Amino acid sequence: MASQLPRTARKRAVSFILDNGNNLQRMRYAFHFAGGNADSVLHDLGHYQNQDGGFGHGLEQDLRTSNSSVICTTVALQIINEVETPQQHALIAQTMNYLELQLQHNNWPVIVENCNDAPHAPWWQFDKRWACTDKFLANPGAEIIGYLLLYGTNLPNQAVNDLLRRAIEHLQQFDLEMHELLSYYRLYHCKFLGENYRQLMLPLLLEQAFQLVKVEVRDWEEYGLTPLGLVDRPDSAFSEFFGESLEANFAYQISQQSEEGCWVPRWSWDGAYPATWKVVETEIKVELTLKFLIQLRRFGLLDS
Repeated sequence: MASQLPRTARKRAVSFILDNGNNLQRMRYAFHFAGGNADSVLHDLGHYQNQDGGFGHGLEQDLRTSNSSVICTTVALQIINEVETPQQHALIAQTMNYLELQLQHNNWPVIVENCNDAPHAPWWQFDKRWACTDKFLANPGAEIIGYLLLYGTNLPNQAVNDLLRRAIEHLQQFDLEMHELLSYYRLYHCKFLGENYRQLMLPLLLEQAFQLVKVEVRDWEEYGLTPLGLVDRPDSAFSEFFGESLEANFAYQISQQSEEGCWVPRWSWDGAYPATWKVVETEIKVELTLKFLIQLRRFGLLDS
């Protein structure tokens, strides 16, 4: 059985979130652990939404522009899904409309050129190749297809089916990188994905996960995809697949709690925008700590 997070360690983590988190992070903590409600989370999430329906304003912590981007909008949808938002909520309709308008060349470019206007991580520098390639952009395309199925879309059914076909063909033909695997993982767990697609995807995704997920303790000190980085729920087929590695990863991660009470990122901006990074790093620490507490709770590993 995997290790539990001790009560004192949990208290330190909670204090770090409440002392350092932004309003949205604190509302999400309250939703999961302190009797909060989804409406409070969605109200604060709305502050990150622009008039075009997309999200910006640093919701993806490594991208500080106020302008909308597809990548920030997928982060918003992850939160919308996290708090089990009803499909008819107005926030969802505006968000999906934005994504429909961003679809170009059968792809969703993660960012557009105006995202270079503010501090950002080096990997979020706009590249025109993201917007004009025939190759399916699995990150974030696969994830977005899941949201089209989950929340509905004004796109024709044939268009959605064609996108899903492209996603499957890409999975069959190409090796993925870690963020693409995460995108497919979210599509796979969409409750409205047809079972025929799920059966087709699972062996392909398990094969990719076997190649990409680092299962040795010595590899967990560096940035990369770990069992915990992929498997976010105990009822996932991927949970059983990683088995003992997942348990070991929980024990390791619990041991990595900092003296501040948080978990720290394994990445940085490599010296770019140092003043901004100082702020961003704290936001990321809160996000990692909050997500790990949620994950521990789902797996029944919080000391009651």
